[in-house]
Amino acid sequence: MINLIRIQNCNSWLVSADKDLKAKLHRSLRVRERGYYHSKAYKMGQWDGYREFFKEQTGQFATGLLPEVLAALKTLKQEYKIEDQREKADWLRSYIDEEFLNLWLPPELDDKVYLHDYQVDLVNQALKCSRGIIKAPTAAGKTYIMVSLLKCLPPKTPVLFMTKNKNLVNQNYEEMKLWGVQNVGRFYGKYKEPNYITCATVHKDTLNSLGNLLPKFKVLIVDEVHECMSKVPVSAYRKMKNANIRLGISATPFKFGGKDKVHKYTVKSFFGPVFKTKTTDSGFLTTAALQDRGILSPSRCIFYPVTKPPLPYEPYQDAVTLGIAQNLEFLKMIKDLARSRKGRTLILVERIEQGEHLKQLMPEAHWIQGKDTLEERVKVINDLKSGKNVIAIVMRQLITAGINVMLHNLINASGGDAEHNVIQQMGRGLRCASDKDRLDFFDFEFKINDYLLKHSNNRIKVLQNEGHEVIVKKEIDF
Repeated sequence: MINLIRIQNCNSWLVSADKDLKAKLHRSLRVRERGYYHSKAYKMGQWDGYREFFKEQTGQFATGLLPEVLAALKTLKQEYKIEDQREKADWLRSYIDEEFLNLWLPPELDDKVYLHDYQVDLVNQALKCSRGIIKAPTAAGKTYIMVSLLKCLPPKTPVLFMTKNKNLVNQNYEEMKLWGVQNVGRFYGKYKEPNYITCATVHKDTLNSLGNLLPKFKVLIVDEVHECMSKVPVSAYRKMKNANIRLGISATPFKFGGKDKVHKYTVKSFFGPVFKTKTTDSGFLTTAALQDRGILSPSRCIFYPVTKPPLPYEPYQDAVTLGIAQNLEFLKMIKDLARSRKGRTLILVERIEQGEHLKQLMPEAHWIQGKDTLEERVKVINDLKSGKNVIAIVMRQLITAGINVMLHNLINASGGDAEHNVIQQMGRGLRCASDKDRLDFFDFEFKINDYLLKHSNNRIKVLQNEGHEVIVKKEIDF
């Protein structure tokens, strides 16, 4: 008997009488939670640590995992036929070229815009497949990709454009308006403007208010998709049963470089595989390649040693508190480093108390935290785009993704270990500017605690793997 795969927008099913086949697919599409061994349920023998992405009894799986299921059937030499119940994706165009956006060139731009070859290729891949993940380094021009996609849709197509916070929503909303995208609305905080294209945050209040509208959207586009996979947005994705176009955008679509397999499979479940580009040998864009082409700024990464106070026996959270957030010697080091630099300098901090201390040490610096209004944040962001000598202290969580600034100096005073955060942080400074030769990125080798040192070494490794020049200093030279 030939197996049947029935496909819908959210879920698909393998219809088969072969129980052994379903059991094999169930085993191959289950992965263990990151840190599962710390779970109380695991320790008590109530849970085996696995998250399942294929239901053995019903044959149900998320449609984004269709490539994995088809690959498994091919490996197992199983015949199948497909019953695709989805509506065909409705695109006005099947192909764009490098001059495509000049059809709507804003009067504010003096020169024509020519899309890079990889931008054209990734848009065309999305037009062909209608479902997948656009992976491109920070400052590679994802905004132009997004606007191109919207211009390829028929007028008045219901689109939900989601991202993690109001800064990014507003930034993308303004870009859409600049390029003459019609029928655009915002939905977050004080803005309640649903329209054919609705730009919204992934916050609970926003998505609850949009609840009745979710099944009406035909297109789902999620910017910084790696940050938009918690329970609240995932619940919204499940309700969007008529969205036959689903696209995720990110420089780092999978957290911890894909080592968090539950996160990886969850992203792919709703958005499908990462698009490959024909413009590189590997099929993926890299920061180093775009630096070589002059699209991203050159960079130099310098790590300075932190040797006081010794915290050899402190657990991780206490080490962060005492060794980073409340370490006065470290904070004074940050102050001296920031004041020694010329140009636009951004300091990333992990905790509010750390930012408050630095603001006291540097009264001239801007200080942004979660309670600040969008208008207050925009002023600082604009200063970091064109100011002469600017120092800004910003909570890491507010600026690690999507915010466009043009920096001369970036200081990571937040520590950290996650590969995606390191890449996103570095990406904040890689935009080119007419008054900039390179980005100087500063970080620290915390020799005061084994946990902090391990994280420092991991950041060094990630930056080296991304192709950046990394210099580890033995002493302070500023």
